[in-house]
Amino acid sequence: MCYSPPSMKSLIAFEATARLGSMTAAADEERATQPTISQRIRALEETLGAPLFDRQGGRLTLTPLGESFYREIAPSLKTIREACERVIHQGERPSPCVSIAAGAGFTHLCLLPLLPSLKQAFPTLTFKLVTVDRADDPELQAADVAIRFGPYIPQEEAVLLASEAVFPVCSPDYAHSQDVKGTLTTSQLSRLTLLHQDIKDPRWLDWAQWCQHAGMGLTTPREEVFAYHNYALLLNAALAHQGVALGWSPLVKDYLASGQLVALSPCVTREDYGYWLSVKHHRSAVIAPVSDWLITAVG
Repeated sequence: MCYSPPSMKSLIAFEATARLGSMTAAADEERATQPTISQRIRALEETLGAPLFDRQGGRLTLTPLGESFYREIAPSLKTIREACERVIHQGERPSPCVSIAAGAGFTHLCLLPLLPSLKQAFPTLTFKLVTVDRADDPELQAADVAIRFGPYIPQEEAVLLASEAVFPVCSPDYAHSQDVKGTLTTSQLSRLTLLHQDIKDPRWLDWAQWCQHAGMGLTTPREEVFAYHNYALLLNAALAHQGVALGWSPLVKDYLASGQLVALSPCVTREDYGYWLSVKHHRSAVIAPVSDWLITAVG
């Protein structure tokens, strides 16, 4: 004999009616109509082949078989209902959000390309990227993960993501048009269009400072050093064959790898300068793995 189990809807209708003592009350709880509840109970009785309620005398009472059946299924239905409520409640919880603060150039050129992989590595988290360009910006201090460019600060518990390495970069077409490759001489540099970011921040090298560290003289008049509002615009100008820019290795490495930019030399480094990562809560079970992931991905 092939047995077909009763539907869940009919079991729920029966349990609610037996517990509340009324099909009308059961209909209200299940957001259904009284005839619908009655129909589901009738279908259950037909499946089981026995009456579960005594409907004589205008009162609805459980039969002995109905009482026994109710005692057996009620705990299971309660367990199922509570399990569903727990899943729904957990599904409504907002994902933990980890804020990562860094300079505009680092955010645009390093963090944004890493974001899909970061989300894949931590699917239960959401991430907020905060752009800060001042070392004393309160948002940098408030972020869960802060990435700061500049010199080493002894009192700051930070990990070195990447040491500073600064060298000229330009498009292959521009390098070819100016017949430059390898190490630049002072004479070659003087005839190139130099691109620079228009910032007043002692942490960042400009062309004059870079030349000083590189042991080169900058003979180009100041008005011929083209300035851009942010580093992304500066690199776009270099990509568009408009001149030579200073490239910080973490910010230009993808362009160098793809061949969109070429690196020239010399390369300037300053002791203890680089990108430093610090976290707000060192022992956080949420933030620490993200910090470790970033250190590996950027390094």
